[in-house]
Amino acid sequence: MIGPLVTVTVAMLAVAAVSFWTARRASAGTLPRNDLVGIRTAATRASDAAWVAAHRAGAADLRGTGIAALATALLPWVATIVPAGAREPVLVVVIVSGIGAILGFSIHAAIVGERAARGATEPV
Repeated sequence: MIGPLVTVTVAMLAVAAVSFWTARRASAGTLPRNDLVGIRTAATRASDAAWVAAHRAGAADLRGTGIAALATALLPWVATIVPAGAREPVLVVVIVSGIGAILGFSIHAAIVGERAARGATEPV
């Protein structure tokens, strides 16, 4: 059982690190347009102003994604103290709930960012 927990922990710590880094750069307006991280929709990619506006608007949710990923990395280890018969269901609920929270924050960041991008204009 330790092997899968280590895998989940490493994966979620990576998601948390990328999310926190992205949120920090997004809130500062220094996240460059790219094909790997961030809110990538037609509206956010329309211009530099749209990209910055979207990411500033979605930064709090991107931080939420990082917090959810960090919790998902650590909470399964706490669940190991649950009696053996109930351990696996508890672990499944904790991990699935954490992934649900990560998806929820990510989707909300995209929605908020898309709205902000549509309202952005290029600086004159």
